Amino acid sequence: MGKTTADRTLPGRIFDGAARAAFRAGYRAMRVLWRIRPPHDDGVGVLVRHNGHVLAVRHSYRPGYTIPGGNVGRGEAPRETAVRELAEELSLEADPAALVFRRRVRNTDVYELRLAEEPEIRIDNREIVEAVFLTPAEATRRNPEFRKFM
Repeated sequence: MGKTTADRTLPGRIFDGAARAAFRAGYRAMRVLWRIRPPHDDGVGVLVRHNGHVLAVRHSYRPGYTIPGGNVGRGEAPRETAVRELAEELSLEADPAALVFRRRVRNTDVYELRLAEEPEIRIDNREIVEAVFLTPAEATRRNPEFRKFM
């Protein structure tokens, strides 16, 4: 569940590959800058739960699995950011009222979204290259950081 519906034509695959390369280069540059000046931006993450499983995403530019999320935009409320990031990264529409604040991890507000129905997830195969529902134990095995979100 949740693989990709990205363009499978040759031009689409070339564009996807170029976009992934740009994300990797940008992420590496940001990591260098963060050593000089740590980020002060606030972020959000969304722990999406369905049927006893949690949604794990894998980015094209960094190793491992994490929860979907991103940086809070200027003038944007964290809950609005969470809804926007779910739509951008996974084509998943969420009601802001359904997001329940769980905790703050470093500079990130973590919300929980419980889904009764299995969602149709579409990833772009550029920023997000995989989205899968895992048991909490499997998610933690793949990335011990998951423990902080649950």
